[in-house]
Amino acid sequence: MRRNHNDYEIIARVKEGDDGAFELMVSKYTRFIAKIIHKFNLAYQFEDLHQEGLLQLYQLCLKFDERYNKTFTRFFEMSFERFLITHIDTMKRRKHKTVYYHDCIVKRVHCVHEPSVYYGVHLDEIKPILTPREFRVYKARELSNFSVNHICETESLPVKTVYNIIQRAKFKIRQHFAKD
Repeated sequence: MRRNHNDYEIIARVKEGDDGAFELMVSKYTRFIAKIIHKFNLAYQFEDLHQEGLLQLYQLCLKFDERYNKTFTRFFEMSFERFLITHIDTMKRRKHKTVYYHDCIVKRVHCVHEPSVYYGVHLDEIKPILTPREFRVYKARELSNFSVNHICETESLPVKTVYNIIQRAKFKIRQHFAKD
């Protein structure tokens, strides 16, 4: 196919399943997609958004109906710009959620479930070799994945002490399992 075919002919071939026709559409619209992405100042996400643009190009080729008396270029531009606006709004909402809930996310448990079926057995085995405070701190940090700051607040300990307790507990555990 030559490059000077109009969009209506190419779209008809794409709807028939002609891969060469879609490759021609890609070559015609690649720069246009890049222009729209840069218009929205999203160059830092260029690769991902360009792929989304190509995906939309294909989907819109299949959906396009020339009876509505609109050009395909305008139809594609309007659809892709709406997609980018939605993408930007979603990013803003996620950023807002991350900022708003940052303290909660940082302080809370990330491991909601017990890590394995041997969790209880592991706890029973390490509890006698650690002091009660070492056991609480080790369990909170290493097994429940609490942040060090959260442990400092709950145990009323300085940060350095928490790190020292964790290292001492790990050393004792390694020594215990090295004997076996």
